[in-house]
Amino acid sequence: MKSKIEINKDIPNNEYFTEAIEQEYESVMQVIGAILKAQSTASLDEKRQSLIDTMPEILTTSSELKHTPEFIDMTFEDFIKCQAFKDLIVKAVKDKFAVDITIDSPAIEFLKSIIPSTFYITNNKLSNEITKDFVNKGEQELIVIRNTRKKGDIITYNTLTYDDKNISITGRHVFTAYDRTVHNAVCSLYVAGNDTMTPAMVYRTMTGMSETEYISPKALETVRNSIDKSRFLKLTVDFTEEAKARNMDIKKAKIEDYLLNAKKIWVKTTNNEVEAYKINATPTLYQYAQTTNQILSIPLKLLDTKEATRNTEEIIPIKEYLVRRIEIMKHDKTMSNKILYGTIFEEVGIVITDKKQKTRMREYITSILSLWKIRDNYINDFKEYKERNSIKGVEIFVNKRR
Repeated sequence: MKSKIEINKDIPNNEYFTEAIEQEYESVMQVIGAILKAQSTASLDEKRQSLIDTMPEILTTSSELKHTPEFIDMTFEDFIKCQAFKDLIVKAVKDKFAVDITIDSPAIEFLKSIIPSTFYITNNKLSNEITKDFVNKGEQELIVIRNTRKKGDIITYNTLTYDDKNISITGRHVFTAYDRTVHNAVCSLYVAGNDTMTPAMVYRTMTGMSETEYISPKALETVRNSIDKSRFLKLTVDFTEEAKARNMDIKKAKIEDYLLNAKKIWVKTTNNEVEAYKINATPTLYQYAQTTNQILSIPLKLLDTKEATRNTEEIIPIKEYLVRRIEIMKHDKTMSNKILYGTIFEEVGIVITDKKQKTRMREYITSILSLWKIRDNYINDFKEYKERNSIKGVEIFVNKRR
């Protein structure tokens, strides 16, 4: 069994290291952990205790080093890989042991991500209905084009089922609005050029977070469970009629694959291990939406709404739903600019149980819209509207696009 380094995490972190996410902090510990494996006259227990005793000095000194002109503009990942940081650790432990230590600096390799500037949202009937009692319900017929002049409604035939060999998936087996946002984040990363990605990369994409912002282990676990769910959901889409109606030169249009055709991998170097996913093919739902030209795109920075509200499993899909509706408003002159609060809650799977919860959720929504108006100029204005003296929803004012 792989031994774990016993670190006293009760030691206060300094300003620099409080900016590090949990995964990055563990990476630092792995680099420092190489010291414990170095050859010296000290026992393993002495090394371990020495490291614990030396941590305050390491954190303080490395923070001072990071803020010097030479390193101030260096990213966190590059800093903890640089020789100066490693030399600092070696010196701290060498001084403690008062013996010679020979160390081969570990080659910590990180998954390098291409940060997307654009967030893509699949926007067709299937994408919108897939969260509504769709899984393991057999073939679902969806009307995608109503009453054409020459013929009746245009229908697609869809199934979404778990693979019989599926491992146990943590949490609910339905495909939720949150799962859809995770899926769109994976697609956005993939389109940007990333075929390998970590849960942290996905979470940052769906929230617009920077590389240095902290992500809780719980949030990463939720994303991991969502990706695993999509890896074992098999999607079949027969859109032959739709393709013909859209004048595509196709006799048959049918796709069948896992919602995410991906393998889970563990990227491991001498002292570091990172869990990641290797995307083997263009995600099926995205491929279908791309073929029928039904993909919306927004600047990723819109999803960074920490100035307005926290990111939760409820708020994250609300943001995606709002931008989807706003984008449609901008492109479709027939789309109403009013959105019922009840519709928002239903679409993202929120069950309102009391007045206090409803008021709180309304405040979250108006705070996000206010940010998009003032900071981003994404919308012109908005206001809540009433029906029979009761607040029913929000009216959003946008510039229509041609």
